[in-house]
Amino acid sequence: MTPSKADSGWHPRRLLDAPHRLGFAAGGLMLAATALWWACRLLGLQFGPDAVPAPVAHALALTWGFMPLFMAGFLFTAGPRWLQRPAVSARELLPAIGAQLAGWLVLALALTGGGRQGPLLAGMGLALVAAGWNHLVLRFWRLLRASTVEDRLHARVALAACMLLALLLHATVAALVAQAWTYSLALARVALWGGIGVVYAAVLHRMIPFFGNAAPRLDARWPSWLLWAMAGVLAAQGLVEGATMLAAAPWPPLAQALRAAGQGAAGLGVLALAWRWSQMQSLRQRLLAMLHRGFAWLGVALLLAAASQPAAALHAYALGFLGSLLLAMAARVVCGHSGRAVVADGPLWALFQALQFAVLARVGAALWPALSPWLLPLAAAAWAAVALGWGLRYGRPSLA
Repeated sequence: MTPSKADSGWHPRRLLDAPHRLGFAAGGLMLAATALWWACRLLGLQFGPDAVPAPVAHALALTWGFMPLFMAGFLFTAGPRWLQRPAVSARELLPAIGAQLAGWLVLALALTGGGRQGPLLAGMGLALVAAGWNHLVLRFWRLLRASTVEDRLHARVALAACMLLALLLHATVAALVAQAWTYSLALARVALWGGIGVVYAAVLHRMIPFFGNAAPRLDARWPSWLLWAMAGVLAAQGLVEGATMLAAAPWPPLAQALRAAGQGAAGLGVLALAWRWSQMQSLRQRLLAMLHRGFAWLGVALLLAAASQPAAALHAYALGFLGSLLLAMAARVVCGHSGRAVVADGPLWALFQALQFAVLARVGAALWPALSPWLLPLAAAAWAAVALGWGLRYGRPSLA
């Protein structure tokens, strides 16, 4: 249903019309703030002494800042439909989402002006974020428990990943207060791959018809094989990333070879699925092309990991896979719930192309360090432009 002219004006109360409006608006705010902050850092602008090392702050913000908010908006919009339960009121989610935003405000103030007490104050802010996330996970668990539908697999997988994220977030609070920076980074890597990635796997398998017909013989015998394969690969990669960061010495040669073989096989498998997808469906539909390209970035990321290019792999995954699919899926939900055609219009397509440039520039900076002084600022500026553009295009409640 298209909003009437009288209802098309901006008003904060419209954020409470639906869970995705509240979650996406909060996530878009955090996305823009994080992207602008990091772009300023790479351009040489600094707002105060570092109470927490910049790489740790960067990992915290890009792992725990906007992704959980976008996931909450999506899960509490799609979840009731999956589980055939009444719609969830955005007002029920407001305290939890408000707690997360308040926690990030405390954390930002601690990072820029906390002095010696900065890590402790930052931990307190992140603890507030964790409390808000706990509330959301508990609310989703209650939604799942109340459902009587037979097929609850995707909701269960998403819930398990969200519970893992809650545990990892609490561990990160402790690591932050203890100034255990390496542990903070390792926990962020596990969360990105094994937590957020598994939620993405559940959503992709549920929402995109191709994944139910990727391999007809296997699909007929084991309908959920691809879901378990994607979730397993992402969870395993999360463990590998975390263990690699915490290892006191390089992996033994045999272990490195086995790891590379597994990552390479998984990457080739993902790219084979992406190729089959392109043969089965026309990618001239822009939104479908966005989803396809985002999925292909996962295969590229795994191949880069197999080639012992960890920084390139991380950014191909985080910006390419997670970022591209976030842009596509969020726009799909926004359009579908505002009465507009579920298509990628010109502005969205331009934002997506800018994001692809950001991914290529950031991966290129990791692969060719000599070019990083040029490529890093370009990547950060493009990412900030995408974040701001998405917020202006879709962040207003009248458009959400």
